[in-house]
Amino acid sequence: MNLRLRKPAIALLTSFVLIMLAACGSGNKAEPSASGSQPASETPSASQETAPEKVTLSIMVGGNNKFYETITKEYTKRNPHVTFDLQTVDGSQYDTLLRTRIATKNLPDIIGHNVSDMARRYNPADNFVDLSGEPWVARLVNPDILKIGGKIYNLPFAASGSALGIVYNKKIFADLNLSVPRKFEELLQVSETLKTNGITPFYLGNKDGWVAQIWGLTTFSEVVKDTDIMDNINANQLKHADVPGFEEALGQIMQLFEKGYVNEDHLSVGFDGLGAAMNSGKAAMTVLGDFIEAGEQLGDYGIFATPGVDNPDLTVGTVTGWFISKNSKNIEEAKKFLDFWSQPDIIGIQYAEDPRFSAFKDVQVSFNPLMQGEYDEYISQGKVVRQYNDLIAVDTSELFRLYQDMFGKGKTPKQVLEAWDEKVAELAKAAELPGW
Repeated sequence: MNLRLRKPAIALLTSFVLIMLAACGSGNKAEPSASGSQPASETPSASQETAPEKVTLSIMVGGNNKFYETITKEYTKRNPHVTFDLQTVDGSQYDTLLRTRIATKNLPDIIGHNVSDMARRYNPADNFVDLSGEPWVARLVNPDILKIGGKIYNLPFAASGSALGIVYNKKIFADLNLSVPRKFEELLQVSETLKTNGITPFYLGNKDGWVAQIWGLTTFSEVVKDTDIMDNINANQLKHADVPGFEEALGQIMQLFEKGYVNEDHLSVGFDGLGAAMNSGKAAMTVLGDFIEAGEQLGDYGIFATPGVDNPDLTVGTVTGWFISKNSKNIEEAKKFLDFWSQPDIIGIQYAEDPRFSAFKDVQVSFNPLMQGEYDEYISQGKVVRQYNDLIAVDTSELFRLYQDMFGKGKTPKQVLEAWDEKVAELAKAAELPGW
């Protein structure tokens, strides 16, 4: 289970949907322009070239959003020879069906899924089309976050998933002339100043395991960035307990407890209580994400990357989007559809209904002040790192509980890592992962 990204479900992982539109017709196909617009097709005459062969693009998805209907309808309007076959699958059955269809080489033309699951479970190099050379790639805000083995296999719906880190009260920081800490030592200094002024530095909600994991998740993400640590762990060639940076990261948050910088009732408070507690002004920071429920006071908050290492990047969740099956008989038409989707006036339809961090440099999206701040400082600058939960090859639910044990003083950071290594081995063997 991954980190829950939005209440009630952040399981740092996403599903999405498409509503089918079918429309038939004939005529000369007009290609979309750079803006996604094009002239209407003219009715061919006997002297004109033969109309394009009719194509049905099959799409496998797992839910429902109105913009899918709008966009596919617009594509069919501009390309009358193309219709769509929607194959909607219940979310709980999606991965099972996808595995079956990959095994039987019976995939639809286009599949909606997230990058992390595809990388860990479905061998994109063998099953999906390399899209690295498509024209829209040059316009991507964060191409690196999409890469699997150095290649891009999907058209993303966003530049990133939800951001995770330390949410802070900007007004309190300004009143005390505090700067955003970029190193752990600076975080300790900020916390001491807050405590001296009668303000609880951190208000945590460790009753919920998915909240309790965020410090470890974000700091682990920085430790493994630009290394082969996770490849080696997933291949059974390295243990978490043998990576000094992991133990150091967990030791850091335990220092916050030891120094009295955390609310004493942290194990009885969950996500639902964090917004109100922060809005009271009695606490300055919480370890969470850009989804804090602060109501009309949301503009009081900012978010910064967890400073487990010096000058960290912001941890973000996985990215969802469209993949094209290698076995598709309609690869070229599917590529045209993805290019169409990427155009500013078309993907703008998606963002109008479901605002996300724009995947493309030439498309602007309006956000609340908290999200706008993180976009300007981190996401638009490419200062992001993929979350640990998207890199480990097994489910991380048990790790949540181990963190709670640590926060309750039942385990040391080293013991947490050792216990997690045992669980990873159990899960990896059960899943018959290579090397286990």
